[in-house]
Amino acid sequence: MLRRRLLTVVLLAASCFLSIEARAQEPEAAPDPVKWSLKAAPPDAARTTIVELTAQIQTGWHLYSTERIEGGPSPTRITLIANQGLEISGEIDSPAPHSAYDPNFQVATESYVGSVTFKIPVKTLAGTNPEKIKVQVRYQTCTSTICLPPKLLELEASFNSAESKTAGPAPATEAAGKSISLAAGAVIPDFDFTDFAGKVRRFSEFRGSVVLLDFWASWCSPCLADIPDLKKVYLKFQVQGLEILGMNSEGLGQSDNDPAFLKEAQLRAREIVRTRGVNWPQSANETSLPVAVRFGIENLPAKILIDREGRFVARISKVSELEALLNTLLKQ
Repeated sequence: MLRRRLLTVVLLAASCFLSIEARAQEPEAAPDPVKWSLKAAPPDAARTTIVELTAQIQTGWHLYSTERIEGGPSPTRITLIANQGLEISGEIDSPAPHSAYDPNFQVATESYVGSVTFKIPVKTLAGTNPEKIKVQVRYQTCTSTICLPPKLLELEASFNSAESKTAGPAPATEAAGKSISLAAGAVIPDFDFTDFAGKVRRFSEFRGSVVLLDFWASWCSPCLADIPDLKKVYLKFQVQGLEILGMNSEGLGQSDNDPAFLKEAQLRAREIVRTRGVNWPQSANETSLPVAVRFGIENLPAKILIDREGRFVARISKVSELEALLNTLLKQ
């Protein structure tokens, strides 16, 4: 009897410990590890001033620098909102970032921790007399194991006050198209996409093969971590009829996909495909996003497995889950 009571106590304690640990591993809802502030001094006689944009970075997180690294994360980009009667009149100054190998992107990157102030030289255009300034910053933050998607933020400050306020991101636009059913056995409707070479392709080209739709982005470190395992699976099963279709989704979850950001992000995506030896077809961002929305995909990475007849099989959360499913599907 005493043994049974002791065993019950041990099991209860273990279940409590596991539930606490599981909660601790869950990411916070919409984490925001960087707090930004903006300070604008009044312009001088030459109509110039220095605007200070400061980032307070939460312990354990780092903010990537303004330098773009080949195959690396989304860099910090600072711009002025248009039509203010203001322009950036020189190079943005900031302290030297810390350079180190980044396990998230498997390259050396430059980043800041703690606090960093960017000094922006600003000039007032002739014939204008603005009382305030609006600055836009797009940035990405990571820990050693977790990366958040790039975030776009607007800040506003008065030239006559040290106060600053943060404006929310622009509202996201909804993509057109009916939702695709992901019930087991549901037929996936045909769709067009443009590959990285600019060629228009169709999903129906792959009918007769087992297809893995791999939704990914250059800023998604778990997506990049999956590449070596995906290459091994592709090498092993391609001859048996496996096709992988990369769905590059740089703009997924972004409230405001400005052309400069998308151009830079897609350039990084192509660098990753080239430098890491990814040899399966890739759909460009602009044709991947409508498909991602129709599949109800909100987070990356996301993988959809489809059988030879074009029917939905499963969502794949880990590449390690693939082999058992492929061994069955490819024998049918």
